[in-house]
Amino acid sequence: MATNTLNIEIKNAGFTLLEIMLAMLVLGMVVSMVSLSLSGSIKAIGATSEQGEVYYRAQVAMERISEDLASAVLPENVEFIGSKDESDTGRTDELSFASMAHLVFDSENGQPGVGIIGYAVRPDKIDEQQLVLLRSDFLYRPMEEQAKRGNEVEPFLLCDRLRSVRFSFIDRNGEELEIWDTTVEEGEEKAERQLPAAVSCSLEFWINRDEETSITFETTVVLPVGLIQAESDEEEQGAT
Repeated sequence: MATNTLNIEIKNAGFTLLEIMLAMLVLGMVVSMVSLSLSGSIKAIGATSEQGEVYYRAQVAMERISEDLASAVLPENVEFIGSKDESDTGRTDELSFASMAHLVFDSENGQPGVGIIGYAVRPDKIDEQQLVLLRSDFLYRPMEEQAKRGNEVEPFLLCDRLRSVRFSFIDRNGEELEIWDTTVEEGEEKAERQLPAAVSCSLEFWINRDEETSITFETTVVLPVGLIQAESDEEEQGAT
């Protein structure tokens, strides 16, 4: 009886060098695409975070400036002075005036009252291409020498990362002026000392200095005392 033997040849299957190279190429392309996507997402998150910080800085600064200006007064021996100045990056205006918004930092030794408020713009000590806005505040005492008192007060940092700071002043006729000075020269009438009816403030912050991108925040603050003065003058002119 004949027996048929079936011989089955089993071959070990494997990858060729070409298949391995193609797989590595595809894997590399996938990794590159994922890396680019993640890099873009990280940059977007970083940019959003930086803009959020700028918005917060602007909000804090604008609230402080608005409160100071809204409470502005004009004592006999204190002037409201807004000056215009410029730097390589933009405006660096400064402002000084009396306000009822005096901040008492020392609850034990400090006293509430009228404060002499000053806003000054200086280059950042770390990066001189950026500006910082400083605020000074000391209690107004008519019997003391105000100039000496002002020099003794250390201003504090209100906000940084600035490109420019601009103040403008609106008079009783609605005209916008770049400077304001209530100083009365000899021979002039004291009645000419007036606060502006409103003050506009513009803060420009750097977003990316390398790309020359920035964002500007603006606000206009009405000065109640200035409006009252303007209305009183109009009534006197109407009566005459």
